[in-house]
Amino acid sequence: MGTTKWQYVGKMQLPSPYPSVLQDEWETTLKGERARILANMKTKIPSETAFKDRIGDASADQFEAFLATVGGAWDRDTILMKQRAKLYRQYAQWLANIDSAFASGGAFDINVTSKKGKLALARYTLGVVGLRYDPSAGLGVWNPAVMGALLLAGDTRPARYFDANDAFSGVLESVCDAMKGRLGRPPLIAETVKTSIYAKFADEAGLTALRDTLITNGNARLDDFVQPMLNATHKGAGYDVTWVLAWDAGITHCSLTVTDVHP
Repeated sequence: MGTTKWQYVGKMQLPSPYPSVLQDEWETTLKGERARILANMKTKIPSETAFKDRIGDASADQFEAFLATVGGAWDRDTILMKQRAKLYRQYAQWLANIDSAFASGGAFDINVTSKKGKLALARYTLGVVGLRYDPSAGLGVWNPAVMGALLLAGDTRPARYFDANDAFSGVLESVCDAMKGRLGRPPLIAETVKTSIYAKFADEAGLTALRDTLITNGNARLDDFVQPMLNATHKGAGYDVTWVLAWDAGITHCSLTVTDVHP
């Protein structure tokens, strides 16, 4: 069976509603970048020649590659002519449109304001990773996916931010190879975020069987991420490191259990 060296259990903390202060900050920050975004677009597309090359030809070339795969019933040459020719004629209109859209109070500002409510969906991600710079928003500084990934490397900082959603037992040690552990951390966190969010979506839709299947399949993928990260000791006989998501009916969300097992 082995002996547990250390174990971390973290519950996904899902803020509800999404903090309005974060929505307002996103709106203000993005609008503040309006002039820079416009300048960058014009730097990338500084002339009609560049427009034809980087937008017109680039798009038409990809479309042509697609049409090469379709059946003979398609009038490919006519389609290509229309697509490429239409794009070639659009530079003046494109330039006028972006100048208008990125003017103060223009379409860019209007759309940013109208869409900021959709940012509330980010609460699903924040529930898994936390909000490091602003714990006052009602989220952990680090939530389970990040906590677990740091603990795998023997990082002692997470313990300073444990809250009611975190439990740790044993004596922490690094289980990771110095380089492979660092490189493997981002995809491990990303896969944990994806699996946790999809499971939550399925549960909210009443699809509990699908929810459980998503978690089971996700755990198999997560193990494939963890194993290459391990140092030589923890790849040895009798050692095991597990990263396991499970559905927690009490919080109606996933919990994460990370365990370091010694022979």
